[in-house]
Amino acid sequence: MNKIVLLICLIFSSIWCLGQKEVHFTGQKQLIFTQSIYYIDSTFTANAYQVRSAIKEGRGFEGVLDLDYTNYPVWVCTKIVNGSLSNRLIITLENPLIDSAALFLKDDSIESSQKNYLGEGYDNRSSAGTYFKFTIPIERGDTFTSLIRVTGTEQMLLPLTLSTEKDSVAGAVERNLIYGIFLGVILVMFFYNLFVYLSTRDKNYLYYILYILFIGLGQATLSGHFYVLVLGDFAILHKLSIVILPALSGVTAILFIQHFLQVEKFEPKLNKGLWIILVSYGLAAMVRLIGQHQISARMMDSIGLPGATLVYIIAIRIYKKGIKSALYFIIAWSVFILGVMLFVLRNLGVMPFTPMSTYTLPFGAAMEVALLSFALANKINTLQAEKLEKEKEIMVAMLENERLVREQNEILEHKVKERTTELYESNAQLSKAITNLRNTQTQLVEQEKMASLGQLTAGIAHEINNPINFVTSNISPLKRDIKMLTDLINSMEEILLSDTETEAKQDKINALKEEIDFDYLQEELGFLLKGIDDGAHRTSEIVKGLRIFARQDEDTLLEADLIEGINSTLVILNNQLAEIKVFKDMPESLLIQCYPGKLNQVFLNLFSNAIYAINERYQGNGEGQISIQITEAETQLQIKIEDNGIGMSEEVKMKVFEPFFTTKPVGDGTGLGMSIVFKTIEMHQGKIKVDSALGRGTFFEIFLNKKITTIHNV
Repeated sequence: MNKIVLLICLIFSSIWCLGQKEVHFTGQKQLIFTQSIYYIDSTFTANAYQVRSAIKEGRGFEGVLDLDYTNYPVWVCTKIVNGSLSNRLIITLENPLIDSAALFLKDDSIESSQKNYLGEGYDNRSSAGTYFKFTIPIERGDTFTSLIRVTGTEQMLLPLTLSTEKDSVAGAVERNLIYGIFLGVILVMFFYNLFVYLSTRDKNYLYYILYILFIGLGQATLSGHFYVLVLGDFAILHKLSIVILPALSGVTAILFIQHFLQVEKFEPKLNKGLWIILVSYGLAAMVRLIGQHQISARMMDSIGLPGATLVYIIAIRIYKKGIKSALYFIIAWSVFILGVMLFVLRNLGVMPFTPMSTYTLPFGAAMEVALLSFALANKINTLQAEKLEKEKEIMVAMLENERLVREQNEILEHKVKERTTELYESNAQLSKAITNLRNTQTQLVEQEKMASLGQLTAGIAHEINNPINFVTSNISPLKRDIKMLTDLINSMEEILLSDTETEAKQDKINALKEEIDFDYLQEELGFLLKGIDDGAHRTSEIVKGLRIFARQDEDTLLEADLIEGINSTLVILNNQLAEIKVFKDMPESLLIQCYPGKLNQVFLNLFSNAIYAINERYQGNGEGQISIQITEAETQLQIKIEDNGIGMSEEVKMKVFEPFFTTKPVGDGTGLGMSIVFKTIEMHQGKIKVDSALGRGTFFEIFLNKKITTIHNV
């Protein structure tokens, strides 16, 4: 019976020896996990002798790179044939997140020959560096079977490599150099942007430097350098930092994205999704703190893909709304995500396990940090340029308005003195004095209108300048293309008049066309002509709106289009309405009997006051709104104009239509605008009502007849 049992053992041993793949090492570093046999100890009690026996009995399986998450010890058995000149080989486990690894050299030994335990601290490990390494003493031509026991709570990734001691040292130096460069880039970007933040106090830079800090620490943790260089013997801190630092980099990334792309302003609904991702990162870190390592890691894995996709959607949608800074972000984010994808594909075995695929993650992170820094600087420069331009325009308008008001006050004082003197001098001149006073009133009204138009001059010039520049910029390339066509026609004429054969003429003509890229030239001419046409059309629209507003027949009762007058007023106010939303609920056309020029002045005064009130409240942050609603009846119409500006107190509301009453600072208004509005509506046999409260905005309601029965002396 003993002989039979021994024979069976020999047979199984032979089968295992035949089934076990050999690693023929010739001196070049090579991956050996595919040629190894794996055994998972689900009992936590197996020793080296028992594992070797289990593998001989066929209870092992072929090695794979990724075993996912497992709490069980994993045993790796590798048969090595040394065909190199070295008698000391190095087996390296290229995963710095492993908890422990022990090498069993002797077949009958249950005690490890070499061990690397994370819990015992860095100084007690048998090998230096971020990877677990084992030295195998083996003579040239000898065969040796190694058995390594591996445990860990993170993803069980087992990229085993075999190399000489020289190649192992060179690989470690290369790895440290690459991560040293990466950390150097992170530190340079961190301190540079920290200096910029201290200079500008811009919150975008605050969130960005926090993101740089945590993404650098997160990468250093995943590479093992944070443990080796900083934590040392504090292994428990290393285990916590594996998820907590990447989670903090995710949290700071979300905060930076929200402020840099102004997500709450442009995409408020999708912004809620970012908050969900942010909270999920926080929960993953908290789960890690209570000791649930695998659950925490699973949460981080499940957050990654939807989070990256959501950020892409938000950035693309905001870029389509004309925000150029979103394009810089998309490029930087794409570089980072590409690095992550290549790293994941390597871990899944789709890409080969090479140095290039190993360092895609730190390379992508470094490129993203650098590109985002450039994008942030570009955005700040753009905002500063826009701010300076607006301040310049406001200063010019204020100076012009101050000059006009000063002239008006001087003229008014002079006229009042003259009329007072004339009244005291003679009762006979009373009629003449009244006439002169009326003339003075008319002048004041005209001056009020000119003052309003003066404030709009800068805006109108800006509106016209854009399309005109577009036209002029296309003239030079258009001349160039026409000259190329003329030269082509002259050359073709010379070819056609020559005595060359038809086929040769055709070849020369085709060569000329190809030389000047005739097809592209035609396409470019079309684009240039379309650009000139668009610029001219836009200029025509602006001039048409200005002509309708400033019509010369304002003292003549006419049948005019009320809607056309409102739209023309909005056209000349377009520059001031840049950050204010206008909602219109009115018919496309509405003919009424009126004094068109005077009604246009009414709308200009109401809209200008609304813009002033909105800017006083929101300071141009884009939350201002003006709504215009027109309801038409058989003989009457109702016009409602509402804004969400600072509003008026009850005392101000009672005096709003009084001449020379104004709440604006000196130089910002004459106090005649709303008085003119009231008298103009009264002239049209209409009524105007006002409702307002501080902090609630202002609401004007105007009632007009479609036909005026009595003609006023205007």
